[in-house]
Amino acid sequence: MFKLIIMCLKSRSNKSGVRCYQNRPSSISRSDGRRSRFGFVGGDIGDQNMWRSRPRQIHINRFPPSSKVDLRAALPKAVQGSKGEWAVDEGPTLRWGIAPVSLMADDFAAALSVLPEQHHRIVSCVAAYQSHALAFAERHQVENVYTSFEDLAKCPNVDVVYISPLNPQHSELCHLMLNHDKHVLCEKPLCMTEEQVTKLLEKARARGLFLMEGMWPRCVPAYHYLRHQILRNRLGELQNVRCSLGLPVSQGRLGLYGGVTSDFGVYGMQLALWVFREVPRSLKVSGRVNSEHVDIAADIELCFTRGKRAFIEVSAERKLSNQAIIQGKNGTIKMNNYWCPTRLITEEVDFEFPLPGGDQVPPTHYHNRLGMCYEAEEVRNCILKGSNESDDFSHNESLLLANLMDTIHAELGVGEIADRKQIPDLQRQIEKVQDIVEDPEELASETCRVVQDVSSGTLETKQQEEEAPPRSKAIDAP
Repeated sequence: MFKLIIMCLKSRSNKSGVRCYQNRPSSISRSDGRRSRFGFVGGDIGDQNMWRSRPRQIHINRFPPSSKVDLRAALPKAVQGSKGEWAVDEGPTLRWGIAPVSLMADDFAAALSVLPEQHHRIVSCVAAYQSHALAFAERHQVENVYTSFEDLAKCPNVDVVYISPLNPQHSELCHLMLNHDKHVLCEKPLCMTEEQVTKLLEKARARGLFLMEGMWPRCVPAYHYLRHQILRNRLGELQNVRCSLGLPVSQGRLGLYGGVTSDFGVYGMQLALWVFREVPRSLKVSGRVNSEHVDIAADIELCFTRGKRAFIEVSAERKLSNQAIIQGKNGTIKMNNYWCPTRLITEEVDFEFPLPGGDQVPPTHYHNRLGMCYEAEEVRNCILKGSNESDDFSHNESLLLANLMDTIHAELGVGEIADRKQIPDLQRQIEKVQDIVEDPEELASETCRVVQDVSSGTLETKQQEEEAPPRSKAIDAP
């Protein structure tokens, strides 16, 4: 009888849910006695935990076709569904303002074009030169054109604003839009310091408005499938994440974007947080700054519990491999162009996640930027639910990322780091969180397709088969 009971317990299904990690970060003191909740630069980030104790759905974003683009022609049959039709929800259309017109804004408009017209519409845009704003409005059928950010903020027809100016201007523009009761999607980095991020998040919460840092890789199908593989223990016990991102950038332009850590390094750090789902216990950094005290290269190591490590190399002087490798004891997954991946590479097979739109959508200025359509739909879903933040990239993760950047800048001697007050005992436990995977045995076949059997080869032999590198004509190529 006892043996029978044991056999029954072992045969029980795991489909009800898969538990994620629980982390209890230790208090790491600085040499000057200052501490923060995360163990780095001192600063109070409030009472909320980084990952709260609520279920999170692991899903792949799938969208119905608009009248302009037939998505079914661009997606594998496994993704189209048995009925061959896509239902459009009856929720209101999200009306976007663009502040300001830019190459990234052009790509964002292209990404919206592959979504249902009933879901998204650009109604206003702003540029310093009226001719630029009018040209953008003509390309994307925009009704209202402004040359003043304040005029766009006052526009009564705008629900949410997409913000993509130079990085140091993000904070000011976000405050302006929130002050006029506009929801905000702001390109990364949200602000240049943790103190600025804290004030911005406090305002969004106080006014009941949605605010999201535009970490759009978090919303793409490849990232969600990566999480699914980790939760099902496909890689075994996680060991390390290694990623690099390097593109030659002029020193003058790099200064306008706040340095290589703010512009490139954030992609590797957010990936490490997505993989390990815990607060780093410490970090190590080395790098180079130019005569203007702007960081031009950095090697960052994040240290997590149980010996897990993330190694991040970024450079504005030379091109690097621009790939990420996630390694566990039982397997490895590689992503080329990991800030906009459409393929996951393992030792056995490659998994491809085609972008919607196919050849019918004009090419974007930056590589794979059509993937922002997943981010735009996440913004709409959150606003319709009345949420002021996204589970894909939460407010507390924006705070943590800003904290890490402050620490790296302080260690490298970048710019001026504001003096911070000593605040006692800011350590908080990260509460247990449960990730739920519905029908996990079927999820793989529904969300991607196997494009190549490479069981006879090795991981490194596939590096030449990946997408072309992003264009280097502008600093923010990722």
